[in-house]
Amino acid sequence: MQAIFIKETNITNFKEKCLLIIKRILNRINIIEENNNKILVLPITKKTKCNKKLIGRLEKRIVKFLEIEGTNCAVLSEELKKIDILKNKLYSQNINILAGRYLFKILSIKVIKYILELKNKKIESSEIYICINEINGINEKLIIDIAKRVKTLNIITNRINKFKKIEKYLYEEFGIALNISNNKKTSLLKSKIILNFDFPEEVLNQYRINTNSIIINFMEKIDIISKKFNGINVNNYKINISNNYKINGFKNEEVYESIIYNYNYKQVQKELEKDELKINSLIGNRGEISKQEFIRISY
Repeated sequence: MQAIFIKETNITNFKEKCLLIIKRILNRINIIEENNNKILVLPITKKTKCNKKLIGRLEKRIVKFLEIEGTNCAVLSEELKKIDILKNKLYSQNINILAGRYLFKILSIKVIKYILELKNKKIESSEIYICINEINGINEKLIIDIAKRVKTLNIITNRINKFKKIEKYLYEEFGIALNISNNKKTSLLKSKIILNFDFPEEVLNQYRINTNSIIINFMEKIDIISKKFNGINVNNYKINISNNYKINGFKNEEVYESIIYNYNYKQVQKELEKDELKINSLIGNRGEISKQEFIRISY
C-alpha cells in the first residue's frame, strides 16, 4: 500500500495560467510520476484562494483516486499543508496524512546517539526516560531495543500494569531491570534525556521535569510551560536521503516515511541500515538546534 503524493501546480507563463483555469473548472487533476511515486497535481497554486466548494470537489477526486490505488495514505506538499480546509476534508475521509512522526519515533535510538555523540558520551552509559501510555507492537520493540542498549531505562506511565509483561520479559530474557513509575513530582526530576512517545502537552506539563532535561517529542509539537525550564525541547528533525528517493516540494522525512510505513519492525531496521540513514539535525520551537546548545546541557 503505497502513499500518494499531492501537490499544487506551478505556473510560469500566461498559457499555463489559462490551462489551469480550465482544469479548475473541470476539476481536472494531473497524475505524474517521480522516482516511482505517483503524484497528484491539483489545479491550484500558491496564490489560489481555496474556498470550500473548490476543495470539496478536489477532495472527492483525491479520495476516489486513493480508493482505486488501494491506499489511504497521502503526503502533502509544503504548500498544501497550509490549506486547513483540504487537510480537514481528507482527515474526515479517514485519509492518513503522513507527517514524518512515525519515522521520528522509529529513529529514537539514532536520536539518542546523535545527542550523546555531541556530548562525547556513549549510549551504553546513559540513563533514558520514556513517557508512554500506549503499548503496541512498535512501541514494545523500541522499548526492548533501547533497554538493551542503555545503562538504565525508566518508563513513565499512568498505565503501569500494561508494562508488567515487557518488564518481566526484559528481566527473564536479558537480566535487564526496567524501572516503571508515575509519580508526577519525582519521576522526571532527575531526567537528562526524555523520549516523549505519546504524552500530550497537558499531561507532560503536569510533571516536575529536571530544568536541564533534553526532551524529544515524537508525536506532536509540545511547549514546556515551566518558566524554570532551561533545557532543550525537541519537536522535529531533519534527515538526508538518497537522490533516488527525493521528490521536489516534499520533505525528506515524509518521503522516507512513505517508504517504510507499512513495513514490519525488522524490515524497517534493515531498510535504515541499507540506506545508512542518519539524523542531520534536531529542531526546537525556534528552529534548528545548534550543536553548542546540546553541549551546553550538563549530563
